[in-house]
Amino acid sequence: MSDILRLLVRMFAIAFGFFAGCLAAGLAYAFLVRLIRPEDFGRFSELELTVTLVIGVLGVASLFARAALLPAFIIIAIFEFWRRRDWLSHALAGGAIALAAAGMPLATGSATSVEPAQLIAIHTACGIIGASVYWLFTGRNAGRWLPSERASSTNVAKIES
Repeated sequence: MSDILRLLVRMFAIAFGFFAGCLAAGLAYAFLVRLIRPEDFGRFSELELTVTLVIGVLGVASLFARAALLPAFIIIAIFEFWRRRDWLSHALAGGAIALAAAGMPLATGSATSVEPAQLIAIHTACGIIGASVYWLFTGRNAGRWLPSERASSTNVAKIES
């Protein structure tokens, strides 16, 4: 496979991992802020609850994606070129991005009765969850598309001889 094709496949994998991470963060946010309560599952019809869950999670996920897009892609590029594949760096980076973006209001209106400190903790937890899902889908293979150092050193040896 050519290097350009490897790069394109990796870019699609990164976009898919980012999308899955934002969906996971949106789902976690919907439950942690209690936009959807567990007791609602028996009270409302299945269709109404499903529509509420899907629209709520997709809406919150799109807000997370908007808030984290640029810093996340900068960190993803750094992790790709440094070949950082460990879960902890991805989780800490997700928490740091969420802390940086915590100033952006995600819950509009007074429907949620969450204190500001608790909201910052929820944002951080959602950032860690989203980064963990990204790592699960994409981050474990960071930098594998790059030519290996061993292959480049053998190419240098072939050129010199």
